[in-house]
Amino acid sequence: MVPPGEPGLLACGGADDLAALEELDEARLLQNLSGRFLQQRVYTYIGDILIAVNPFQSLPLYEKPVSEKYQNHDKGTLPPHIFAIADRAYQAMLGHLATGPQNQCIVISGESGAGKTESVKLLLQHIMHLCKGNSQLEQQILQVNPLLEAFGNAQTVMNDNSSRFGKYMQLRFQRSTVRGAKLSEYLLEKSRVVQQDAGERNFHVFYYMFAGLTAEEKEMYGLLDPSLYRYISGWFRTEDVVECWKDKYLEMRNALDMVGFQEQEQVDMQAILAGVLSLGNVTFQSQENNGALRVSEASKGWLKASAGQFGVQEEELLKCLICKVSVTRGEQIQRFHTQQQAEGKGQRRSIRKIV
Repeated sequence: MVPPGEPGLLACGGADDLAALEELDEARLLQNLSGRFLQQRVYTYIGDILIAVNPFQSLPLYEKPVSEKYQNHDKGTLPPHIFAIADRAYQAMLGHLATGPQNQCIVISGESGAGKTESVKLLLQHIMHLCKGNSQLEQQILQVNPLLEAFGNAQTVMNDNSSRFGKYMQLRFQRSTVRGAKLSEYLLEKSRVVQQDAGERNFHVFYYMFAGLTAEEKEMYGLLDPSLYRYISGWFRTEDVVECWKDKYLEMRNALDMVGFQEQEQVDMQAILAGVLSLGNVTFQSQENNGALRVSEASKGWLKASAGQFGVQEEELLKCLICKVSVTRGEQIQRFHTQQQAEGKGQRRSIRKIV
């Protein structure tokens, strides 16, 4: 329902800036956002805050002609847009606004599936456009996102491309040109590597590898049929999904080249990823005489394969899996894991030490 006294609010697509309404409560806010969403107006201001409602479809909102419009513009002259936020922050940093040159910070927050990852891409895209970013550095900054998504994003029940970590990106400028960038990640969901909830998947990179590697490359890395690996039990073989993953794999490899990973570094990285998958198939059983753990007969081959892929001794890898060694007052104390710990915490710790 339209609030009394505001008969044309939804009919005209709602207010661009909700802070301009005489009264703003939860009902008016939701009605306004709903009306704008139905007209594919996914952005709305509340003062200096931009609300973005994920349309879950491609819209002609981010093409070059649109980007050109949101360049050194006045806020009230164009509809709300994420490019407007990027432009305002950039102009304020340069001192083109009343406050003079100042550092700027853009905070992106929302529920899973709200569109935070895509919003970061769009902000970077427009900032690079504003500073005429055509150098290798600007292209490297833009190419970081495919890597972050491959190694830090996964499918969840809420979102097919959910970021499983937080990130803080700093761009450093000299006059109007970007001169450097720094990315800090935090709270990466490392436990996802060894266990995923029902209906969820591991990090994207494991699926990209199986879809993108050639048969010869899979043999080189010791990769077998993906259905054999416990860590990627959510593998789907539909042709359209696999084709999408193949494209994503190529995008990831191009990004690795762009940001400066050498060929041998990329080979080592994929060998480690293959080793992680093999490690997930290692299981244990208790020895009858002392209760200590040993590798089950069925998974000895997986332990050997994992050690070879990691480039470490099989005995050293096994030691990392079955026990924890701590040093107290110069004395080494060895604590053996239970079977559940060895197949969970032990594998996570081994992966961290090797990587």
